[in-house]
Amino acid sequence: MTLSALKFIYIVCDMIAIGTGAAVLFGLITGKLLGDCTVFFLRFALATSVAGLLFPWDLVPAWKISMLSIYVSGFAVIAWRKFHLVRAWRPIFVLCTTIVLYLSCLVAIAQFFEYITVFTALPPYLIRQASLVVRLLVTVLFVMFGRRAIKGFGHRPSLTRLAFKGHRSGDAARTYTAHTRR
Repeated sequence: MTLSALKFIYIVCDMIAIGTGAAVLFGLITGKLLGDCTVFFLRFALATSVAGLLFPWDLVPAWKISMLSIYVSGFAVIAWRKFHLVRAWRPIFVLCTTIVLYLSCLVAIAQFFEYITVFTALPPYLIRQASLVVRLLVTVLFVMFGRRAIKGFGHRPSLTRLAFKGHRSGDAARTYTAHTRR
């Protein structure tokens, strides 16, 4: 596979991950877990990260972001699927999901400043300064969105229909039924 084809796959997967991740984050802010959209987001974020690991050795920052994204999204999946968003795992899931989306946006910003012709005509120091300002603004926005998402979804009752989807037997079903009758 050529490097340009790999970059194209990387950018397309990242854009899809950002779009679905934005929907997931705004769902979390409003207190809703969009199950299918969350799965779609985490899958495309993983595809972006795996594609980032296929880049040559001279692009080490892409590797670091890719590995961090893989670890954090894995932690989100564990919080969601293994621990069913119970107690502390709920805000951990929200935080991990926000971080994965933030890392995808950082990748998009880097791609934006590297490939948009308006920016490639500028001197390198201006590109670095503009990129730094945009990354700072995006970081501030994600801190605000992450706090809102933890307030909106992170401290709700920990048992939801989605948490026990497919696990309606035994103690889980009794706990779920007792929780919904309150």
